[in-house]
Amino acid sequence: MDSLSLSLIVLLAGSLLTLWLLESRRRRLARRLAYQQRRFDNVFNGVGLSLFLFDLSALPPFLQRNGIADQKALDDWLTGNPLRQHELVQQVQIIDANPLALQLFGASSVADLQRLMQRDPDLRKTGARYQLILAVLEQRPLLELNTIVQRLDGAIRYVWMVMRLPARVSDYRAVPLSLSDITERRKAEKAIKERERFWASVVKAVPDVVFVRDVRNNQFSFSNRPLAEVLGYSEEEIARLPPNYRDDMLHPDDLEYMQANRNMLHTLVADQVLEWRVRWQHKTEGWHWFNLRARVLSRFSDGRVKQVIGVVRDVTQQTRDNERLEASEQRYRLLAENITDVIWSTDPHFQLDYISPSVVHQLGYQPEQLIREGFVSVVADERYRLFMADLLRELAPQVKDAKASLRLRQEGMRRQITFDCIRADGHKCPIEMRISLMWGPLGEFLGLLGIARDISEQRRTENRLRMAATVFENTTGAIVVTDPAGYIVQVNANFTQITGYSAEDVIDQQPDMFIVDEYSPGFYRNLQQTLLKEGRWEGEVWYRRRSGEAFPSWSGINAVYDHEGDLVSYVSFFVDVSERKASEARIESLAYYDPLTGLPNRTLFQDRINSALQLAARRQEWVVVLFMDLDRFKPINDTLGHAAGDVMLKQVAQRLRQCVRESDTVARMGGDEFTLLLSGIRGREEAMSTSVHVAEKVLAALTPAFILQEREFFISASIGIALYPQDDQDAESLLKHADTAMYHAKDIGKNNFQFFQRDMNDRALERLALENDLRRALLDNAFTLHYQPQFDCLEGRLVGAEALLRWQHPQRGAVSPAVFVPIAEEIGLIGALGDWVLDTACRQLADWHAAGQKLPRLAINLSGRQFIEGGLVEQVAAALQRHAINPQWIELELTESILLDDVVGTMRTLRRLNALGVSIAVDDFGTGYSSLSYLKDFPIDTLKIDRSFIAPIDQDGADARLVEAIIALGRSLRLRVIAEGVETQAQLQRLCELDCDEVQGFYLGHPLPAERFFAVALSGP
Repeated sequence: MDSLSLSLIVLLAGSLLTLWLLESRRRRLARRLAYQQRRFDNVFNGVGLSLFLFDLSALPPFLQRNGIADQKALDDWLTGNPLRQHELVQQVQIIDANPLALQLFGASSVADLQRLMQRDPDLRKTGARYQLILAVLEQRPLLELNTIVQRLDGAIRYVWMVMRLPARVSDYRAVPLSLSDITERRKAEKAIKERERFWASVVKAVPDVVFVRDVRNNQFSFSNRPLAEVLGYSEEEIARLPPNYRDDMLHPDDLEYMQANRNMLHTLVADQVLEWRVRWQHKTEGWHWFNLRARVLSRFSDGRVKQVIGVVRDVTQQTRDNERLEASEQRYRLLAENITDVIWSTDPHFQLDYISPSVVHQLGYQPEQLIREGFVSVVADERYRLFMADLLRELAPQVKDAKASLRLRQEGMRRQITFDCIRADGHKCPIEMRISLMWGPLGEFLGLLGIARDISEQRRTENRLRMAATVFENTTGAIVVTDPAGYIVQVNANFTQITGYSAEDVIDQQPDMFIVDEYSPGFYRNLQQTLLKEGRWEGEVWYRRRSGEAFPSWSGINAVYDHEGDLVSYVSFFVDVSERKASEARIESLAYYDPLTGLPNRTLFQDRINSALQLAARRQEWVVVLFMDLDRFKPINDTLGHAAGDVMLKQVAQRLRQCVRESDTVARMGGDEFTLLLSGIRGREEAMSTSVHVAEKVLAALTPAFILQEREFFISASIGIALYPQDDQDAESLLKHADTAMYHAKDIGKNNFQFFQRDMNDRALERLALENDLRRALLDNAFTLHYQPQFDCLEGRLVGAEALLRWQHPQRGAVSPAVFVPIAEEIGLIGALGDWVLDTACRQLADWHAAGQKLPRLAINLSGRQFIEGGLVEQVAAALQRHAINPQWIELELTESILLDDVVGTMRTLRRLNALGVSIAVDDFGTGYSSLSYLKDFPIDTLKIDRSFIAPIDQDGADARLVEAIIALGRSLRLRVIAEGVETQAQLQRLCELDCDEVQGFYLGHPLPAERFFAVALSGP
């Protein structure tokens, strides 16, 4: 064989050997792989955990494509793409799950798990899917999570999730994840926590202090509440207390005792309870007693005490109750030994075994004697013996029977009898005996308990009470009897008649049920102190009837004491004084209040201003007094009647009340005068501003119309203001100053207010003197009439005269009518003065005609007061008749304002005057309303152009054109036109050019006395 063949054989043999070796290795690897697969399957399926294999390889590319690089970017993407969240979830694929995993979720296949994972598209930050994606995003090697999952059937399970991520992203195709079902453990933990919370709340709710104390370091390791809380301190106060506050607040006498018991805690043996009592200082209630109980909670390994558990209980009330119980027992012992009643008892066999020592005082027998012989030996009749025989016969079988005994105990059987006893001295005495049954704590019958009382005094008292009852029921007032505690025990029939309450309504109630609620505690304290000091009290009390109506009464209360000086009861009487109070109120109202407006009158105002000034002086305050008088009220009152005037005054009062504070006073001084008092003002500036404010409010309040008799009327007011202490110190002076300022307000045009100034007093005194002189002049006939001639403008002949009133004062000289006529109107003299002028002028005209001096016409001025007061037509007719005057010789002059004050009344009066035959002239035409309608409707004969238009007539200005228009108007209405105040030739010439009918003025002739009139007037202008 050649070498080539050998080489091929060797090569073939080598290849076969290699193949054999490779096959052998493959078989070993296959066996090893199968072993590892079986081992993996055993581990995957047999382990006690729910295992999953996830394919997360698609998740990182998805995150990268969507620009999600961190948690914030992930959260922003989820928020901005709510509809794409399912795409993100789809990148997480479950490729395998062991049976426990399928069982955990109630799934039958991995596909079910995949659908379950994708069922809810919303990713929650606390959820497992979100945390898994976040772990991949942050490439965390380990994810451990306690979370909640939902099964396919909707049930919730608690799981512990663990996932380990491979270091390389390429290994994300098979990522294991394990879930441990911890639902039962969570339930157990929850139950434990709930039990812990329950017992913690129980311990917390315990009112006592429960504590655990480390004995070695003397520190508290537990306490359900601080001791300071029990001592009344708040949480904030407790936080500020020092650590050793328990010792600081301990009673000084208990410090050593407390330390001794603390030391004894070290020596406690098993189950031994150490108990002691100490006192701690309460924040507000003084010293409190506390009971402490402690026992061993734990020990060190060497047996020494490590911790003790204890309870601190406040036993203050219990201690006090025990003390009261001991005191009560002592009192009962003393009571039984010292009471005047005889107390006795029997044993269960009804044999006497005790009689109190009081029997010696009551009957004169020794207790031992009666125990031996029984009460039968001392009774005076058979009633007691028969009573006791019947009672014992009834009780003997019942107290031995359980059911009957129970019934007796529940019903509380009691018997009572009254009989006569023979005292040891042989005298009879009436005895009242009460018998009850005694029972032991277990319900066993102990015997009879009896109380015997001498009722001799009671019988005498009953006789006295019968007599008192007769008086009680027949007295005219109400009587109420209360016990010492104030509870009503008896009332008489008149009480029911007065209050409407029956005896059943008030018995066992306190009197405050029918006393009004307006009395302060101080009232009752003073009443009680008076009763304690004097034994009686009397005064006015307001009660309330059953209907709710309150009424005043005059009441008296008497304390009733027994012969030993102990308070027995209170007896109260009262009578209804409603009628008397109402009468007093009516009298007071008449005395202090204006009956028309209900405002305080002058008397009450004086009282209030004096009180206000005294208070202001003490407090250094200011007081304001406003004096107000209504403007033009008298014409309305006189025209419409007093009833309409009263209505207006009431409305004015209502409006004034609304202009001031509740503390201020509005008063009616009389007539149409009102005053306002403003007090409690600090400083001059405030006084000035308040005065102005109130005065302006008053003027504004009076501006709206007043409706009287279905018509509108307007008034205003003049107000004077005086200030304390600036203007004066006393009430009278302040009122006088305010009145003076008010008159000054009237003088300057009315409908305004003025502050008092010192120079006003001088003017006021001057005015007052002038008023007095004016009254005297009227009485003394000191007035005269002067006559100013009136001429025909074209022919210059005398056509008439105007009668003008003049007053020559003996000291003042000639007083202008412009000064005294307004005063006469204000003080009510204008009517009398007008009558005098009318009569004097008519008499003078008659004298002239009788002397052959014929005056064609005499003009006489009328005032508005003459129209308002009424009777003007009758006065004119009487004067004409009295002096035999032809009515055509008389012309009556009145102003435009008179015509329009009361159109209907004035129209009626003018028509009646016109019917008499006198002519009517309108004076000062052009200065008032100048209404064309009244020129058409009123029976007017003459227009007198006011002198204010005549003075500038020669200047050919607006006044000249007005005069020309008035003259033209008069001619068109067929009225005579006369111009007054002609003082120059130019004025006369211009009037003649304008075709004025008549003229009058100083240029033509001054007003002259009657004796000189014709001598001058007939000489011509």
